[in-house]
Amino acid sequence: MAGLMERVKTILGAKANRVLDAAEDPTETVEYSYQQMQEALQETKRHILEVATAKKQLQMQVSTLQQKANQYALDAKDAVKAGRDDLATQALSLKSSTDQQIQDMQKHVEDTQGEQDKLTAAQQKLETQIESFRSQKEVMKAQYSAAKAEVQVGETIHGITQHANDVSGALQRAQDKITHMQSKASALDELESSPDIGALPQSNTDSIRQQLDAANRNSNVQDELAKLKQEMQQSGNQLGETSEKSD
Repeated sequence: MAGLMERVKTILGAKANRVLDAAEDPTETVEYSYQQMQEALQETKRHILEVATAKKQLQMQVSTLQQKANQYALDAKDAVKAGRDDLATQALSLKSSTDQQIQDMQKHVEDTQGEQDKLTAAQQKLETQIESFRSQKEVMKAQYSAAKAEVQVGETIHGITQHANDVSGALQRAQDKITHMQSKASALDELESSPDIGALPQSNTDSIRQQLDAANRNSNVQDELAKLKQEMQQSGNQLGETSEKSD
């Protein structure tokens, strides 16, 4: 079970890394690094100012102690002149104690100066690094922008080419359909304007049938005519006989 969980964790971690890599903008990463370096420089300057301030305070204390030591030396001389060796001894003791404090303070000043020198050197080195990084950053950003624009242009051209191919195919299909329709229309026009050879035997048959029907009708008419003449002749004969009988 633990092995399975480790595998799941590894897979999820790999997928997360791929997502992060895809979403990461190198220029943003570079800018963030540059910002951190700037913040480090400002932090170094702030520490230098703090150390310089502390050194100044120590120097002021040394100056104050030196004034006290000088005053104790004068007091000792004045005490000797006045025949007060006890006061002279006390003044010299205070001067000695003050001189020791001055030495200690001077040591602190020197140590502080050493810290300030180190920080100043670090500041100068960091400023050099920042300037070099800034130049590289600008070059990198320009290269990334150019590469990104090139990719976008390539994708656009690819999309246009693909679209043009699709349009070309659609146009070709439309042209083929138009050509087919034009050919069909032309064929229909030719069939309409030319004699119907296939229907010719049927037309001859129809003509013969019509002639035969006409002959039959004519024969029937002739028969009817003859019958009518016969009936009229018979009627005439009967009328003559009736007239003779009457006479």
